Amino acid sequence: MHWFVISIALQLLCIVHVFRTGRNTAWIMAIAFLPMVGVLAYLIVEILPGMSGDRRVRQARVKIADTIDPERRVRDAQAAVDFSDTVGNRMEYGDALMARERYGPALEQFRLAERKSPHVDKAIGMRIAEAAYGAGLASDALDALDKLPETTSQSERDRRDLLRGKIAEIDGRPADALALYRAIVERVPGDEVRCRMAAILIGQGDRAGARALLQDVERRMKRMPPATVKADSDMYDWAKRTLTELG
Repeated sequence: MHWFVISIALQLLCIVHVFRTGRNTAWIMAIAFLPMVGVLAYLIVEILPGMSGDRRVRQARVKIADTIDPERRVRDAQAAVDFSDTVGNRMEYGDALMARERYGPALEQFRLAERKSPHVDKAIGMRIAEAAYGAGLASDALDALDKLPETTSQSERDRRDLLRGKIAEIDGRPADALALYRAIVERVPGDEVRCRMAAILIGQGDRAGARALLQDVERRMKRMPPATVKADSDMYDWAKRTLTELG
């Protein structure tokens, strides 16, 4: 009985989808008179191809593929460069290496992409800065940031300032990093900035200030989707552990 109810529900959902998305109304006859076959055909022909452009679907596919074969993206990107040495392929190769935390080789790919680009590309420049930071090359990262053209995008400016703060941290300038973080903490998504601020405050002896930040992180964490928390599990584990230690 329950399979009959599920079948009817799927038929109704597909028919509603036909009307709402302006699909060919011939699908209605197939869905209505060939219940399971019609629904399955509609899903395969009309719905699944469209989902391939959805960012969340692409991310899920990438995560699944990375779990099964972590090196596949790197191999595919390298093969693409070997077949056609374009700026886009070099960028994808660099991104694949960045995802595997191979910052030095990624930096090399981004620099090659920059040399091949016919104009100054702020996306390439930002990738160079991030890869250089990941490779521990603070001065190179800062130099790449300084060369970036001005932007009117607030989110892009915040992204640059976040990286400047992280560079200041590894460069032994915690006060400069903290000033940058304070300016962007309410605009940058996630809790990386709050956790970094807390770590700096602990180093400066401000346990109360760090505790307040980490309590805020804990409250925010409870409202987040589990997948988001899992993606940054190391950071959130540190936040919970440190909050406990602070008492």
